[in-house]
Amino acid sequence: MKKRSTGLLIAVVALLVVQAGLQMRVFPLWQKNYAPKTATPVGLSPEQLLVAVAGFREFMAGILWVRADGFFDSGNYDAVLPMLRLVTWLDPHNLDVYATGAWHMGYNFTDEAQRSDRRYLLPALKFLEEGIQNNPNVWDLYFEMGWMYYHKIQDPVNAVPWMYKANEFENIIPARRHMLAHALFKSSQFDQAVNTWGRLLLDAEKERTKDWESLNLYDVRQKNLEDTILDILRRYGPNAETQPPIDMGFDAKVTVVRPRVILVEGTLNIPTIGARVTVILRNKGQKLDYTPKALETFTLEVDPNLTYMQDSLAVRDMKFRREIDMSKDPKMYSFKAPEYEVEFIFDPRYASPNIQDRIGSDGVGMTDRRYLDTSDPSARMLRKVVTITREEILMLRRGAE
Repeated sequence: MKKRSTGLLIAVVALLVVQAGLQMRVFPLWQKNYAPKTATPVGLSPEQLLVAVAGFREFMAGILWVRADGFFDSGNYDAVLPMLRLVTWLDPHNLDVYATGAWHMGYNFTDEAQRSDRRYLLPALKFLEEGIQNNPNVWDLYFEMGWMYYHKIQDPVNAVPWMYKANEFENIIPARRHMLAHALFKSSQFDQAVNTWGRLLLDAEKERTKDWESLNLYDVRQKNLEDTILDILRRYGPNAETQPPIDMGFDAKVTVVRPRVILVEGTLNIPTIGARVTVILRNKGQKLDYTPKALETFTLEVDPNLTYMQDSLAVRDMKFRREIDMSKDPKMYSFKAPEYEVEFIFDPRYASPNIQDRIGSDGVGMTDRRYLDTSDPSARMLRKVVTITREEILMLRRGAE
């Protein structure tokens, strides 16, 4: 028995020596190509540090990611975020963690009425930027960044550079390439949109007879090219349907009906369905900067003193009206600032196609005597801002409109 124990001890020591030698040879390569480019997080338990140092980072990250998935399913997002931070430190090349984490921050943190907490959009963008820095040679996260700008932030101009970058990769999913053309069109870069669809069609034509999927891809791109050209001619050609411009008769007002509850209503002279007006309530003078560089380093913390509410209002019979209750979410809507501005925006870039056929996706077919905003070169918009005080919105004194 004693000989057997001695032999086992010798074998363990030998294995440790071999592991040490391998670690010495492998570590420089790991540090160059695989080490996370972000600072080591604080607060790891001794067991977690031991596993990381012992060379089982990816193994541990996989276990934590499975655990985080359980939190996703149960809606326990507060528990998920710190785990995301730990997983990406242990395994900075797990693209799913970056993409899914940013998606949850951008979409799934909501109030009682399912309005997103827009304060988390900047951390979401910063999280994606970190993922790109750690994985610069894959297309996935460039596309995710572009999609966040295009869909969630509704800023196609800033979506375009990220979609261009994603399209540089040969192995990108073919259908994902289409988003570049869509973003170019929505940002009023019509020539570039047509050229992009043309290049995509030529690429698809080379393999259209390969199989059904290739033929379908060719048909989709051909239809998009034709529709884009027809839309441009119909809306901006010699006999444009967008002319003469419509006077939109835009107006809006805010009434505080109960503490932290506002009634927003107004008019928009669109004689068809599909129009939506965006309403934003925020600390006066404190617009959100949706660029990753606006945040020095990724953090899960958001400004507790910033109240930022955004909603979309449907227009019916040329009117919009909604009561917005912010009393049930004091963590999102702290109302600690002395003044707030309520901004109403009609952006034609994200209107339905039947509306764009009359006013254009860039708003060339609309005008307004009071609230036409031409500051954005990609689209004419309608914009009105109303200022209210903290005392008014909390109904600490009378007078609230």
